Amino acid sequence: MKILLVSGFLGAGKTTFIKELAKNINLEFVVLENEYADIGVDKDFLDEKNLNVWEMSEGCICCSMKGDFKSSIKRIYSEINPEYLVVEPTGVGMLSSIIENIREINNNDIEILSPITLIDITSFSEYLETFNSFFTDNLKNTGKVILTKLENSNHFEIENIKNEILKINNNLEIITDDYRNFHKEWFADLLNKSINNKIIDKNFSLKTHINLRTFSKENVNLKTMDELGLLLNRLVNRDFGKIYRAKGIVKIDGYWGKFNLVYKNFEMEPISDAKTTKIVIIGNNLDIENLKNI
Repeated sequence: MKILLVSGFLGAGKTTFIKELAKNINLEFVVLENEYADIGVDKDFLDEKNLNVWEMSEGCICCSMKGDFKSSIKRIYSEINPEYLVVEPTGVGMLSSIIENIREINNNDIEILSPITLIDITSFSEYLETFNSFFTDNLKNTGKVILTKLENSNHFEIENIKNEILKINNNLEIITDDYRNFHKEWFADLLNKSINNKIIDKNFSLKTHINLRTFSKENVNLKTMDELGLLLNRLVNRDFGKIYRAKGIVKIDGYWGKFNLVYKNFEMEPISDAKTTKIVIIGNNLDIENLKNI
């Protein structure tokens, strides 16, 4: 069983990337989702036919849930034994610790592929300063960086971010084009590069781990686009605290949709169906009592 780690900070586009990988790879593989909150949302978005999605919620596989993480990998190996297991860690998980946790399983039939890290360029500078330990750890231990949210950025901005990344690890391959335009061969190649015996540069400790507050709720009371738009603007304006990530599924005027908010930007799009409305919010100094009224 080969394990591909798809890391990146909150809202970098990990789930979207995994969906695109599934579209381009004609293989069935298992996805292990690690949600930071107690309600999972990403599983609802991973609706590709060749994906078998497992969830681990309310914790982080690099520290608090590392025992459960290793047990889940062992179970997937023994019960399913897929050719490929794609792991999407929570957006605050330290890559060095996750790699070490897998290596501790000590199974010669389990191979770690060269990890991939996604970086949202619209919030990179802010997050690099605020969460430096996370980015340093991920960038020193990944094999390839893919820049995302490129639509409204120019060549100069992209090159500046690329140079900032290379200051941390000058041996990285950095993808600065939209991966959604790449051929199937490019995606297939991601599943053939082993991490081999790469020495892990461990910056992780419990002191450096990012600890953010989460709020989650099912059956949210959002019935119109105006109500949803007002909520998203209030989240961006910090009416409920400093929000780094919000995502959810809503039913507006009888139609299902999903929304994503990353720092100061948000987007909404329709979906075909869902079982329940739900919302997850991650940030600092959250006003939980007022959020309960959503």
